Amino acid sequence: MQNYVKDKVIIITGGSSGFGLESARILLEMNARVVITGRNSERLNEAAKVLASDDVLAVQADAVQTADWHKLLQATLDRFGCLDVLVNNHGAGVKITPLENLSDEEIRTILDINLTSVIKGSREAVKVMKLQERGHIVNVSSGCAHYSWPQWATYTAAKAGLIGFTRCLHKEMTEWGGKATSFVPGAARTNFCDAAGIETEWLEGYPDSHDFARTLVHCIDVPDHCVIDEAIIWGTKQVKEMLNPY
Repeated sequence: MQNYVKDKVIIITGGSSGFGLESARILLEMNARVVITGRNSERLNEAAKVLASDDVLAVQADAVQTADWHKLLQATLDRFGCLDVLVNNHGAGVKITPLENLSDEEIRTILDINLTSVIKGSREAVKVMKLQERGHIVNVSSGCAHYSWPQWATYTAAKAGLIGFTRCLHKEMTEWGGKATSFVPGAARTNFCDAAGIETEWLEGYPDSHDFARTLVHCIDVPDHCVIDEAIIWGTKQVKEMLNPY
């Protein structure tokens, strides 16, 4: 079966684990050229060793920092000469707690990591893509953007804002040949809960990162003149046990 990612240069933020790492693995198998980023250089370099491909580049970068976006994009252009796709996969729960327990700094951090950083990265990527008159940005949101759970309000605000941002971004990008997509995953067995200090026993029977990464890759693997506006994927167990109209 034909794929549309062969030889494309694809940056994946948060690429050292979870959806990012698994997506990179699949894309490399499809003969794409992949740049993975993350804040932890040791974990990032280990991921690059696991991927074990001449077509992978690991660049340590903090997506919150504009200077790191400049460094990442320059390293990508120096190695591969262009940028076809940016996957803004990074994100973190930071602290899942009732709203009154969040400090100003924690609120700022949640919004910076999950929304502001994506806006910054998209801005810098568009500067490169617009010159090429082509490019695709995929922003990884969350099922929280469409459903409500207590203690997740600030994180949800960021992820819901990300979907609205992506739709407007798509409209801007189409003016010169680009496009943008929202990928919206439900809960999966990744390191997200561990990092946010959330128990993980309830995730038994849920999909793992590879299960969802296949759909993330499908959002990219479409003809240039096609776009997936928004892809939502859930584990069937979560739909049965946790989703409600509110």
